[in-house]
Amino acid sequence: MPANRGHQYEQPTDSTLIDALAEVLGGDLARALVEITARKARLGRPCSPDDLVRMTELLMEAGDLLRVTARSEKIRAVTYRALHATAG
Repeated sequence: MPANRGHQYEQPTDSTLIDALAEVLGGDLARALVEITARKARLGRPCSPDDLVRMTELLMEAGDLLRVTARSEKIRAVTYRALHATAG
């Protein structure tokens, strides 16, 4: 995972999203959910930070269990995107 220039903040990826969801759902279900969500949003893989924001927004709509984890991962993606824009 590439670090953001000027900051020691690793770029969030679809793999980090799967890892976070796996802690709550288990690995197989997390991988399947990310794949289904990516297809629903018509996103390619690997996902960009912008793609991850969209994907986490969709996951947050899926219910309480996913809302907290998805929101946390959305914050990571938005933070990375903001740091990347200022490091230019």
